[in-house]
Amino acid sequence: MSRERRNLYRILHVQPEAPPEVIKAAWRALMSTLRAHPDLGGDTETAARLNAAYEVLSDPARRAAYDRSLRRTPRGPAAPPADSAPRATASPPPAPPPRAAAGSGGCPFCGHPHAPTLPRDARCSACDSPLTPLPARPRRGEAAGRRHDERFARDAVVELRLPAERLPRRARLRDLSFTGLQLWVETPLAVGRVLRVTTPQFDALVSVVGCRKQGVGHSVHGRLLTLSLAPAAKGVYVDAQA
Repeated sequence: MSRERRNLYRILHVQPEAPPEVIKAAWRALMSTLRAHPDLGGDTETAARLNAAYEVLSDPARRAAYDRSLRRTPRGPAAPPADSAPRATASPPPAPPPRAAAGSGGCPFCGHPHAPTLPRDARCSACDSPLTPLPARPRRGEAAGRRHDERFARDAVVELRLPAERLPRRARLRDLSFTGLQLWVETPLAVGRVLRVTTPQFDALVSVVGCRKQGVGHSVHGRLLTLSLAPAAKGVYVDAQA
């Protein structure tokens, strides 16, 4: 295999200062949870790239040598910090036609019709997306990155799905509130696009309200349309009304 030129931290979706246990957890999540391993449907080249990055970053001596090589190149860190200054924004692709709002009789993600009144934790019969809308709150929610609910800092690899794409993308969750979230993605996403964000803790439909260039990728702010929590996550991510 040819020498890997991409940043190894970026390949594993971790920060350069990540401790060994975080690097190991990220590698395992990519290979198993996000099914990058060939036995789980992933492609051989991607799995080999992940394994090669992990072999270097899991070995203290090899990692130290790699970090020194990064400092001698102008490439910079593996991923931008959450508060880094925005750069010139690439024009995102045109937004698709707006989809049905949660609870309006159609799935916001795929448009499949459903009953106006839904049971709690209902899911779309066509795409299995969560359908129950968030409870009404007096605050204004997410608007172009300005959130009025408390944010919970998160740094985790998540699975991102777009309606027109068969395979999921990988993204990084930066923070989560009662009404919105922030993601770091490689390519820009159009404002108004509906995404499905899946983690071991929750499954949500999100409407993009802002996208800006940030380092080598893009910071995406989204408004939560629906949210289904894993039992262990309830009480951690949302309040008792959610």
